[in-house]
Amino acid sequence: MRLHPRIYLAGSAEFGLSDAWDCHVYVVDGGSELAMIDAGGGRPASYAMIRRNLLEDGLEPARIRHIILTHSHTDHARGAAGWRAELGARVYLPETERALLEMDRAGSIPCPVDVGIQHGDRIAVGDLCLEAIQVPGHSPGICAYLLEVDGYRALFAADIVFQNGLIGLINYAGSELAPYREFLPRLANRRVDALLPGHLLFTLRNGQQHIDLALEQMQRGFVPLSIGQLDVIFRSPADY
Repeated sequence: MRLHPRIYLAGSAEFGLSDAWDCHVYVVDGGSELAMIDAGGGRPASYAMIRRNLLEDGLEPARIRHIILTHSHTDHARGAAGWRAELGARVYLPETERALLEMDRAGSIPCPVDVGIQHGDRIAVGDLCLEAIQVPGHSPGICAYLLEVDGYRALFAADIVFQNGLIGLINYAGSELAPYREFLPRLANRRVDALLPGHLLFTLRNGQQHIDLALEQMQRGFVPLSIGQLDVIFRSPADY
């Protein structure tokens, strides 16, 4: 699904583009090569459906030279090992979470990390460049990636921040509010047009407004609204 001449949505459970374990899987077209932003959940159906979607959009999977992971959670990173083996592409992951992807543990598919990412690193993809913005909180080292193309600014926000100012605080090991308070301001004043999160809806215009809502909530004395609260917000009393 083409979102911009250089940006595609190649996989997504919520939009029915790929397997039920997949986050939103984006692809950036750098001209001479492609980069995959997050790799999905790694089930066989995921690979087949994402590969089909790429071909339907006129993108040859063999051109993917970079698999850029925002963090190590299963729905974003478990597919990396298979894509790396198939394509010979380099895998990038925040250095803080390298061990979580490389270790062999129950339910995981360990994957070597070729490049450990730090805040402020830049990744060249053909004639484009992605800037890593590390905003821990959803996970210990999660990074967003900012892309600018001819003045148009797209933020691959992973599970850091979503439409309407939702954040990605969840009841899961390594997810904490304190890092959000400290590091979410790194997304202030970024002039984001497209806010492209790892789940739920994305927007192709005025993305900074949604980030600013999250920043505003972080100034208040209550826990900000989070993606982890959605099942409660939309549940009727009869469901309890």
